[in-house]
Parts: sequence; structure tokens; C-alpha cells
Amino acid sequence: MSEAETLLDAANADYAAARYPQAADGYRRIIRLHPDVAALHINLGAALRAAGDNVGAERAYRDALALEPDNALAWFNLGNLLGTLKRTEDALAAFRKADDLQPGTPEILNNLGVQLYGSGAIEDALSHYDKALATRPDFADALTNRGNALQRLGRMREAEAAIEQALEQVPGNAVYRLNKSAFLAAAGRHADALAWADRALAADPSYTEAALKRASLLIQQGDLKAGFAAYEARWEKPGWHRLTQQLTMPMWQGEDLAGKRLLVWNEQGFGDALLYARYLPLLAATGAVLTLMCETALIGLFRQSFRGILRVVDLNDALPEADYHVPVMSLPYCMASRLETIPATVPYLAADRDALQNWRDETEKRARGRLKVGLVWAGNPGQSHDYTRSMAAETAASLLDHDDICFFNLLVGPRGDQLTDKRLIDVRTRLNDFAATAALMQNLDLVISVDSAPAHLAGALGVPVWIMLAFDPDSRFFLNTRTSPWYPSATLYRQSEPGNWQGVVDNLKIGLDSLVQRKAKG
Repeated sequence: MSEAETLLDAANADYAAARYPQAADGYRRIIRLHPDVAALHINLGAALRAAGDNVGAERAYRDALALEPDNALAWFNLGNLLGTLKRTEDALAAFRKADDLQPGTPEILNNLGVQLYGSGAIEDALSHYDKALATRPDFADALTNRGNALQRLGRMREAEAAIEQALEQVPGNAVYRLNKSAFLAAAGRHADALAWADRALAADPSYTEAALKRASLLIQQGDLKAGFAAYEARWEKPGWHRLTQQLTMPMWQGEDLAGKRLLVWNEQGFGDALLYARYLPLLAATGAVLTLMCETALIGLFRQSFRGILRVVDLNDALPEADYHVPVMSLPYCMASRLETIPATVPYLAADRDALQNWRDETEKRARGRLKVGLVWAGNPGQSHDYTRSMAAETAASLLDHDDICFFNLLVGPRGDQLTDKRLIDVRTRLNDFAATAALMQNLDLVISVDSAPAHLAGALGVPVWIMLAFDPDSRFFLNTRTSPWYPSATLYRQSEPGNWQGVVDNLKIGLDSLVQRKAKG
């Protein structure tokens, strides 16, 4: 046996035994002997990726492609790596190249479908899953992915059948069990969804996505103690947030804060920061010296709302010195919130007085005695569940059929351009941050919004807000209630079935008719 063959056997044995760094070293030694063999570079890439060296893995795959540009396996492996790194467009290009070179391969078609699904091209993703299954009808990965796509398209019976077929193939697969949980939640069967999340964790106790789904379901069903505790599992997910590598101080776990410096930082979306800002005065009351790090768009609002009790800095600035840190999303856990103890005193945010007066003059002039209503029909398209929470502009348009109401467009960003109607007043060029939007909102009689940051802003300001919710809503709006323990001024309008926004809009129109009648009666 040659030296190269001996080294290859050893490297393959290390890889099979999950000794990935040793396997990578072995493949490198063989490559030094045979640098022109593309398959060795592919093996090196696989070992490096398994060892966590994504940069080295990409380099290895590209070295293989430099030697063999038409190597479908190298393109396939590169696509898988790029997909993991969330480089969707690059991953799609790699999978498409692999599919061109080796058409009809079920694994390539399936993984191409996964990337299409992640980019929002659901129909195209479904087509690729179907092509994969045409070649291999019992391909369980394609079956469960097909179920996910069908569920997104509202084809619930077909979705459940596909997910069940995958589970019949591999009953103990944790991913398939979690997909069943997600389907059941989307179908409104939340107790069953929780049981399947538990089954996913039983199959793989380290499955962070299953732990987070379980946390969401617990919160949604009112078990805040267990749910918020379970949500702390997100820190087990590598690369959850860029700041985690920079924070050297310990996370606050309820220690005495008197005289201590506490850094509170926004970990996720604008709406989350607005929702959990309610805890900041409570933290200040402990005697803590508070610093809040948040996005630029929130700074003005938080500075004017919490003037004198904390310092607000930009999330992109250098980390300030502190004794402890706590991410915003951990505050309800650290503060031991329960349904009956949620801090719900509003308003806890406030607009600038001069801005308030300026908007008061303008809104009264525009409304001419009519009701003043702000409208938001969609959220940030980058949010993972935006497809359920946002509605088409055309669906929302019929809300404007009230001559006794003056509507204001509060949907900042490109989506706000989708509804062009002279009855919808567009002042968005002046809504350059949340402080500006707050000043306008506080001069409105009502805000109507999907579950997005403006809904949280209205609620935190104590402005009456009607929140339009998907059939399977964000966990913090719970289930089967028209009120919110977070926001006393909120009324919740829920879908009666998955995807049925028209029913929500019809109910909103009835509510608006009632408001107009009450105003007319004085």
C-alpha cells in the first residue's frame, strides 16, 4: 500500500470517528502529495466544515472547483456550506450549477428547494421538492420539506399528509418531529404542537430550534415562567448574536444591582425593544446605573422617555464598561414575569412636546373634525414569520372606505409605497425615527397595525391600537383573547383560520363603523 493510500485510510477513519481536525490534517498531507486531485479537496472541505472552520471549508471546495469546474459534488457541498452561512444567493447559484451538471439528483433538487424556500420563493421550492420525489418517492427530507412549503401556501391537508409520510419513513427524526410541531401550531392545535416539540427534544436533547419552539409554545399558552426560562436556550446556538463574543462581563441573573453598572442591549427587533422597555424603570429603581444599547432609530425615543434614569448609546458603538449585561429579550425571564405580574402601566414611552404640538396642528388641519387613524398593513419582510403576520396592500385598502376617517400611512419603507390612495395621507418622509412616529401617533385617535413595531409603539404610548394577528400569532399575544396584558389600550383582531386576512379586515370595518357612529353622537 502506498503512503498516500495509508494516509487516506487513516484520514477517512478519523472522519468516520468524528475526529474532524485530525481528518483535515490527514487530507492536507495527502494533498501535498497529490495537489491536483479534486476529490481530496472536497474531503478536506467536508472535514473542515465539520470541525467548524467554514472559511477553510469554502477555500477547499473552491480549490476543488478550480481543478474541476464541472464537479457536481463540489458545487453541491459548496451550496450546503453557503446555505448554512445564510448566503442564500450564492448557495442558490451553487446548487443550480450542481443541478445543471447532474440533473434530476434528488439531494440537489431538495437542497435547492430549501434555499428557495428560505428566500420566500415557496411555489418554486415546492416544484423542486416534487421533482426530487418524482425520482425518489420515499425521500423523507423532501417529503417533510414539501409539507413545510404546502403549509406556507395554506394547503393544510396536503401539508399534514406529507409531514406524516416523512415520519412514517423515519419516526425518530428530530427535525421531522419539529416540523410536525410547527404544522400543528399553524393549524391552531397548540397543545399537540407542544407535545411534538417535546418529542423532537426527546429525539435530540441538543436541538436548539426545538427548544426555542417549545419555549414559544409555552409562552403562547400562558406559561411564562417555563416559557421564558426555556427561551434562554437560544444562547446555545452558535453565532446567535455578534455581541456575545465581545461581552466580557457576566450576564445578570437577578443579583443585587444597587450601585452596579448594568448594560441592557437590544438583541433582536425594534418591536421587542419597545415591548420590553417597560422593564427599564423597574431596573433603575433597584439602584442600578443603567446603560441601554439600541439601534439608531430608537435612540431619540428612549432618551426622551427615560431621561434622567439611564444612558442610551448606539448598538454599533464600543461596548461601555459594566458589571453585568442583560439582553432585552431576557428581561421577562430575569424579572420573573408571570401573566398576572406583567408590568402594564402605560404610557412608559413619551413623545417630544414640541413635536407633539407640531403634529397636533397638522393632523387637526388635515382631519377637519374626522377621526384620525394610522394604518400599518405589513412588517419587516426580513422577519422569519413575516409571511404570516403581513397582509397584501390590496386587502388592507378596503379599510379606507370611510369618508368620516382621515387615514395616515405609518408603514415606513418600500412596502408603504404599495398602497397609493389619496385617502391615505403619506407623511412618511418625516417619520425618520421612532421619536417622530411617536409624536404623530399621540395625535391620532387610533392606530391599526399588524404585529409589527408600530403596534408595540402605540401600545407603549397608551394610544388605542387595534392589532391584526395571524391565526398562529407571536407567542406574546397568547391565544383566544381580544385583550393584551402587555398593552391595556390594545384590542386584538385575530384570523379565524390560517391566512384569512379578509375576515379580519371585515371585522375591523365593523369596528370603524361603530367608532364613527359614537363620534357622531358626541
